[in-house]
Amino acid sequence: MNIFISIRKALAISCSVLIFILIVALVFLYSGKSLVNRENLSNYIENAEVLNMDINVIFNLEESGITLKEKIYQLGLESNIPEDVLDDIISSDEINIIFGDFFSNTIDYLVNGLNKPQLSEDSINKLIEVANDSLEDHINLMLESEQLEEYIRDFCSKLADIVPERYEVIGSLPITSIQVFLNFNQLYLYLMIAILLVIITVCLWSIYKPIKYLAIPMISSGVMFAIFGSMNNFINDYVISNLDGLKPLISPFITILLTIIFKVGVLVSFSGVFLMIIYVVINRIVINNHKTK
Repeated sequence: MNIFISIRKALAISCSVLIFILIVALVFLYSGKSLVNRENLSNYIENAEVLNMDINVIFNLEESGITLKEKIYQLGLESNIPEDVLDDIISSDEINIIFGDFFSNTIDYLVNGLNKPQLSEDSINKLIEVANDSLEDHINLMLESEQLEEYIRDFCSKLADIVPERYEVIGSLPITSIQVFLNFNQLYLYLMIAILLVIITVCLWSIYKPIKYLAIPMISSGVMFAIFGSMNNFINDYVISNLDGLKPLISPFITILLTIIFKVGVLVSFSGVFLMIIYVVINRIVINNHKTK
C-alpha cells in the first residue's frame, strides 16, 4: 500500500515540475508578445532614438539611406503639411506613441504577411490633435484645421510606402520560428496546466492539496524571474560587450524586456504565495476537523 502512495506522490511531484516548466514558458511567451505591443514599442522608439536611425538599418536593408526622421519630414512636406507644424509633430511626445502603433502593425505585417501597416484611427486622431495645437500656436499660418486634417490623413496613408516589401525585410531571418512564437495560443499552456492539476487531484485524491502543487511552482518561477528581471545592469553589460557598437539599439530593448519579466515574476510569485496561504488555511481547517472527530 505504501508503494502505491509513494508512486502517486512521485507522479504528483512530476506533474508539479511540469507545471513549473509550463509557467516558465508562459512568462517567456507573454513577455515576448508584450514587447511588440504599441506601448513598449513606443518606449523603445524613444529610448533607442529610432527616429534618428538610418531607415534602411531599421528595415534590414543593405544600402545606406536617410534617417527615419528625415523620411517623415519629407513625406510631410509632400503632403503639404507646413514646416512649423512638422517640427512640432516630430518634437512632440505623441510621436513615439504614434510610431509605436505603426511599428506594431509593421511587425504584424512582416510576421503574418498581411496588408502593409497603417496607423490606427486612434493614432491618426492623436496626430491631428498635435497638428491642430501647432496650428493654433502659429497664427501666421493661413490654413484651416479641416484642410490640415486632410494633409495629415494623406501623410498617414503615405507612411505605409516607407515599409519595403515583406521579402526584402525578412531576408535570412527565422521568420517561421518568430511566427510560431508570436502566434502561439497561450490557452494551450493553460489547458495543459489544468490537465496536470486534474492528474494531481486524482493521484492525491484531494481537492485542496493540488493548490500546494501549483503554488510552489508559481513561487519558485516567480522569484526566479523577479531576480532575472532585476539584473538589468549585469545582463546589459554582458550583451553589449559581445555586440560592440550596438549599445544604443540593444540596451533599451533589453531593459524593456527585463522590466516586463520582473513585473510578471513579482505578480506570479505573489499569486503563488496567496495560493499557499489558502492551502495552509484549508489544511489547518481539515486537520482541526479530524482532531475534533
